Amino acid sequence: MDPLSLFGVFLKASALSLGGLSSLPLLRGDLVGTGIATDQQVVQAIAIGRISTGPNGLYIVSLGFLVGGVVGATLALAAATLPPLVIVPITALARRWLVATPVAGLVRGVALATAGLLAATGIGIVTAGGAPEWWQLTLVAIGTVLTYDGRVHPALVIAIGVVAGVALGR
Repeated sequence: MDPLSLFGVFLKASALSLGGLSSLPLLRGDLVGTGIATDQQVVQAIAIGRISTGPNGLYIVSLGFLVGGVVGATLALAAATLPPLVIVPITALARRWLVATPVAGLVRGVALATAGLLAATGIGIVTAGGAPEWWQLTLVAIGTVLTYDGRVHPALVIAIGVVAGVALGR
């Protein structure tokens, strides 16, 4: 993929996302769907982004590197930085309209749609390697229950998942 097209893919995903992993469905569709990246590369980029310091949305820099080397990482970083730099001055000027009820409803609707897309993308990534086993689904259910109300720290849930995955994954 040529650098300008790669920049366009990352810019579109960054501009149309709400932050964090919400750009994942667009990136997966544009990169994995066209054969430029694999699901394994996407998972690697997410893992690198999650264990690294900084915002979760910077996983796209790792994905850019996996797809296009240093040039791809640089383009992904520029594409991830550009939309916030444009939006911040605009929101300062349009502040009173942004707190209106219709805009709040729009943001809630987009957030719910993004959650659905993330769930569908996650299921697609997980099932790309075959159907998950019973113990994996059990770990997902236990992790969801433990972290739902926020009383259990996510790091503890991850540690439990690691131990259970090593013990049961063989």
